Amino acid sequence: MQHHLFYRLLIISCTFFLISCQQTIECYLIPSTDKASDFHKVQPQNSGTLFLAKNEAEHIQIVFKGCPGETYKIHRNGNDDNSIRYSCRQIKSVYGFDDALVPIDGEQITLNDSIAKLWITFRTAESIRPGKYEEQISIDGNGKRQKIKIDLQVYDTALPSTPSLPAAFGIIEKNLIDSTSKEQTLQNKLEWAELCLDYRMNPYFSTWLANSMKHEASSSPWKWNDKRTVPFLSDKRFNRFAVPYHSLSHNELDSLLQRLKQTDLLDKSYFYLWDEPAYMKEYHLIGQYSQEIHKLMPEAKVLTTFYCGPKDGKYKDRLFSVFDLWRGDTQIFSMSAWALQANEANADTCRSLLRGNEEWWTYVCMGPGEEQPNLLLTMDGYQHRAVLWRSWKERTTGFLYWAVNAYAESDTLAFRKDLPEGDGVLIYPGQYFNSTSPVVSIRMERWRDSMEDYEYLAKLEKKIGRAKSETLFQSIYQSPEKYSKNNAEIEKFRKSILEILSK
Repeated sequence: MQHHLFYRLLIISCTFFLISCQQTIECYLIPSTDKASDFHKVQPQNSGTLFLAKNEAEHIQIVFKGCPGETYKIHRNGNDDNSIRYSCRQIKSVYGFDDALVPIDGEQITLNDSIAKLWITFRTAESIRPGKYEEQISIDGNGKRQKIKIDLQVYDTALPSTPSLPAAFGIIEKNLIDSTSKEQTLQNKLEWAELCLDYRMNPYFSTWLANSMKHEASSSPWKWNDKRTVPFLSDKRFNRFAVPYHSLSHNELDSLLQRLKQTDLLDKSYFYLWDEPAYMKEYHLIGQYSQEIHKLMPEAKVLTTFYCGPKDGKYKDRLFSVFDLWRGDTQIFSMSAWALQANEANADTCRSLLRGNEEWWTYVCMGPGEEQPNLLLTMDGYQHRAVLWRSWKERTTGFLYWAVNAYAESDTLAFRKDLPEGDGVLIYPGQYFNSTSPVVSIRMERWRDSMEDYEYLAKLEKKIGRAKSETLFQSIYQSPEKYSKNNAEIEKFRKSILEILSK
């Protein structure tokens, strides 16, 4: 009996000895706005804090060193009551840029090189109780271990499920087509649309017609008269959606408009008939299309994008002339942020030219560049994050991004050579990363953070007024070429707003 007790104590002692001798993994915690590859600029850490509202997502990047071929288990110990959703994804390079966030299969990763980069996301439910939540992430492998403690401080204010700012994002339909199965094509469309909605984006399926800039847009994965379309577009995550025009007969157009009115969806709908018209003959065509729509339903809305004034005619090269030239035909003037030339006085001019129910949206595409906010791969995380900071400051009423999947070819990840790197690509097909689902980009996560910042500002403005809100906002954003590139400053700003909103 004494021998058995002795051996049991010896085994327990040896186990504790081996555990105590186990090497720790040196980990670096990197803010989501910074590059994970810059981990060498900070000290190793095994703890951090994130501040969140209800119904918000926040992130932290974890970087650690290992050897190629080593396998590590990444395990979360935390709240399991569904009030906090957790995800861990591996950061993968796309043409030399850390951008793809690949889901980890079974909590296990195998290193392809000597550095592991993880993107950790915590997302709070709208019903979560405010307070402090303790999370722990364990990394184990090859006789090494590290436990990382993440404290989540949840404040008593919730971000709305319906975005305060319309944000229309294009999905190029031809790049989702499965030539072997119409049903699979439909499933692809629904999956990508749901993914965009989950990121506070209002998706539309985009097609350019007849080798021109004539444009067909529709937010439903199904045809306009399919019984599933109205329930899909009634999702509270939509605050705007596109409906088709060019593919419909006159009678079908009338039926569509009547159905939208009968289901109280007309106010959320818009027609996107032409992309960036540049010549007066294109203006006239838009006018013809719009007049057909407005004769049937005067309150219907047409959206038209532009980056310049007409390139011919009486008003040649006069940017702001479009507001008069399109009046009555276009209700949503969607303007390239590049055309503002980083001059906020131009934004003031645009707002002053609006009449009645007209709206002024902005978009980013090939430009703006240099230090201005945009979503290009060559830009830093602060430029990605500041995209909707600019929208709030310049008081736009909507945002548009032309495509999330504009690859050079539908069966490759190659970027188009006529565009800056990453322009029009925010989501990657999963098959290129051994994933069964589409793979989102770091830039897409940062854009959602930008939208959540916008929601903070919208709620703040309602509570304390525009002037006081702008004064607080000055601490991180002054102009399109001057804004904070310091994560600590941004977190201090966010925390101050959360404290005001939760009182």
